[in-house]
Amino acid sequence: MQADLPGHSAKYGSYSMMDLQTNRVVDLLLVQSNEVGGSHNMEKEGLKRSLAKIAQYGVTLGSIVTDRHPQIQRYPREQQITQFFDVWHIEKGITKKLEQASKTRDCQKLQKWIRAIKNHIYWTAASSSTGPERVAKWKSLINHVQDVHSHDNPLYPQCVHPIRQTTDRQKWISAASPALHKLEKIMTNTRQILKDVQKMSSHHQTLVVIGGIPV
Repeated sequence: MQADLPGHSAKYGSYSMMDLQTNRVVDLLLVQSNEVGGSHNMEKEGLKRSLAKIAQYGVTLGSIVTDRHPQIQRYPREQQITQFFDVWHIEKGITKKLEQASKTRDCQKLQKWIRAIKNHIYWTAASSSTGPERVAKWKSLINHVQDVHSHDNPLYPQCVHPIRQTTDRQKWISAASPALHKLEKIMTNTRQILKDVQKMSSHHQTLVVIGGIPV
């Protein structure tokens, strides 16, 4: 959904539904905050109306890809609709935390890893077929940044990249260092982030919708 103003001051929200296999917009509607009890309810209401309209035409959904808005998560679950999360939203949140952490003196090594971690997030989503496999690959990053490429999880027991000798030995992050502790906290230290990782979309993302339809 795109709003006319940021935050809770928005009066209007444009909600679009796209078939991500054909990149065709199948529904586009406008939601007013004063008709749904406030701007925080606009996104859920837009989803409900779009799904109802699509159902009128006899369309059966295989799955939907959305952001991680709490209300958006709840409604598909109640309707028994398979939901995946847009990887870009997850990556953006992780990158912001890493950039903030890398500015502290004890965690400056994280700066060297931000680009690789962003790539790892997208690779994890694209190369996995199940939620547990995504989590196994996601968590393998903690070993990888320590120059450890074998893992305890049988779903991803070893890094698939060739083992190369690096000229920059300083890039590896030491075990028990503040930088590694911070990285673990950002990537794995909450149950919610690992639940969200399980539901990352492997193929389709919402960015094409966000970027292609002006409010």
